[in-house]
Amino acid sequence: MNSVSGWPGKNPSKKTDQITLITMNALTTGTLLTITMALTACTHRPSYPAEIENELKVLDRIVDDSSRYKDAKMRKISDMRSALRPEDTDEYRYGIYDEIYREYYQYDLDSAMTYVKKKLAIAQKTDSYRIKTDAILDLVERYVLSGMYAETRQILDTLDTSGSDSTLMVEYFHVCQSLYEDLSSTSDDPDLKVKYWNIKNRYRALRLEYLPKNDIARLFVLSEMSRESGTGENMLPEIKARIQSPDTDSHNKAMLCYIAAHIYKSIGDRENELLYYILSARNDLTAPVNDYRSLHELAAILYTDGQIERAYRYISRSVQDAMVAQSRLNIKSINSILPIISASYDTLMQEKHSQLIYLLAGISVLAVLLVIAASASIKARNRAIVAENETREKNGLLKEANENLQKYISMLQEANRIKESYLSKYMDMCVEYIEGLERYRSRLRQTAKTGGFEKIMENLRSGNYIKKELQEFYSQFDSTFLTLFPDFVRQFNMLLKPECRFEDRSSEKILTTELRVMALIRLGIHDSEKIAQFLRRSISTVYNYRVKMRNAALSDRDDLEKQVMSIGILSDLATKYPS
Repeated sequence: MNSVSGWPGKNPSKKTDQITLITMNALTTGTLLTITMALTACTHRPSYPAEIENELKVLDRIVDDSSRYKDAKMRKISDMRSALRPEDTDEYRYGIYDEIYREYYQYDLDSAMTYVKKKLAIAQKTDSYRIKTDAILDLVERYVLSGMYAETRQILDTLDTSGSDSTLMVEYFHVCQSLYEDLSSTSDDPDLKVKYWNIKNRYRALRLEYLPKNDIARLFVLSEMSRESGTGENMLPEIKARIQSPDTDSHNKAMLCYIAAHIYKSIGDRENELLYYILSARNDLTAPVNDYRSLHELAAILYTDGQIERAYRYISRSVQDAMVAQSRLNIKSINSILPIISASYDTLMQEKHSQLIYLLAGISVLAVLLVIAASASIKARNRAIVAENETREKNGLLKEANENLQKYISMLQEANRIKESYLSKYMDMCVEYIEGLERYRSRLRQTAKTGGFEKIMENLRSGNYIKKELQEFYSQFDSTFLTLFPDFVRQFNMLLKPECRFEDRSSEKILTTELRVMALIRLGIHDSEKIAQFLRRSISTVYNYRVKMRNAALSDRDDLEKQVMSIGILSDLATKYPS
């Protein structure tokens, strides 16, 4: 190197050339080191065949866009409700209630139970044996999903099926099969587990006798029996044909793909097992249903393959849907793998944080070397006024970049702190929720013994349990949020006109509903619909709260929510970097 570009009319000495050359070599080495670390951070995930990678990308988009499918389902249910008129006959209303129940089946246990009871109320006013039996079988099927096994067995033992047609017998044997399958899976006694499994198989065989040959449920049963006997591979051609048929709806495709995945698993075909788990999950989410197994079982496979971030995203979605559906067995299954995936995800985030620190250190070294190069050039060239201005500008940019880096570090630390706090609180609440359900179930069982069916109905109609759970949930939210942002109310009040400010009850760990709206915005939730669902308010109410807060802003009303997002960050930065 004979000269340094950028300085016309100057002829630096040989010594200056050597210093500059050493400095530039150091800069080049540092740049290569930084690029190498960045590339290492990006090459973490294993690769799959192109078809599976493409299907996973499609599934990612479906998971991210889940609200679109759920909104469509709720519009469909709303249209069904709109079809009801006061002058409708009981038989017509029963049919509509049955259709709505089918939509809520495997989607929302509480809503499904509500419409089962509506069906039962109508059935009890009629003389139709078929309608009464159909409503009772739907009710006990919901009992099985709720874990109310004793109540289910009591009703089934007293149910007279002598006058039932083949359709009702199929439904009856399906309920019995589901009951003993759940009893087998939840029993801790090996002998009872085998006994219940054998009873389940007996009811399954009886159900098969009544199923029509062209009924897709018959294919489900035969495929399951073949897989258990080790001949499941023989069923794959028929299963794939039904999957590809345009007459097969999304929910049935999901179940067929799930069965195919298990068959491929039993014969050791890992690639097709993974592919059909993905296809099953896609159809479950677009149907949509909330009571499913495919997505969290897929998450477990991805976790073993090292796809930690994707596995964490899938298991998180599975938890949300299982809680909505109140699927007890799914929640139990998910909870067996959730802590493992969550712990690995936290480790991965820590590794990425460490990589970021290394990158920042590399940038700092490059900055120091740049300053050295600039100093050597200053001493060697007796730089002119123009050059001094350029150096000042560079130093200013470097200072600004450093301040921005510190801000991003603070934001990352805050995001990690929020994630860790709410993940820990979420796990605690999951355990408390499951224990609460068990206490509630025990209380209903005791009520059944002392007060009978009418007393159970009275307890079920009462909203005290939900109200109490909501109060506890919001109390936990307020406490966790104010622990993370103890100065939130005071800083938020500083953004408002004096007459519009809120009473600060931070010491009591209490937020008002308006402050909860702002707290959710501070946590990054800006969608009014999601805020409304969280607070159990209408979207218009949440919208009015936000407009009210903007109108009360001390400065530009349109910047209020942006200023709320800075609460906590700016104070931390001011403490660390006082002006």
